[in-house]
Amino acid sequence: MEDIIILAIMIVAGIATYTVSIVLKKGAVIASAVVTLASGMLIPYFFPTMGPLLTTAAACASYAGMISVENALNLFEMAIISLMTGILFIATNSAYPGIGGRLGTIAAISCFAWLGFKKVFVGMDE
Repeated sequence: MEDIIILAIMIVAGIATYTVSIVLKKGAVIASAVVTLASGMLIPYFFPTMGPLLTTAAACASYAGMISVENALNLFEMAIISLMTGILFIATNSAYPGIGGRLGTIAAISCFAWLGFKKVFVGMDE
């Protein structure tokens, strides 16, 4: 159940960051900062026992949400990237605690994996 909550939070955070950045045209850095700040203030209130883990997960997804519109064309693609980010976050959560740059690396790997998937499977006719 904990993993499902993590994945849900990450999908919402990734989509929220993408929406603020692309749809509202506020820029990727502002979008990530707003989502991370809001999650840091709200999530511990609603999930007191899992607060630190979920706020960390939301920050990680917000980094993935900083992707450009050329690489993630819509909210559906961002949801898939956020899901991939969540899976990697869960897989590495116990393996690399306290390692600097882990969240950004997870986000970057997820974005690159999505770009590779699109190039191989969607762009086959190009």
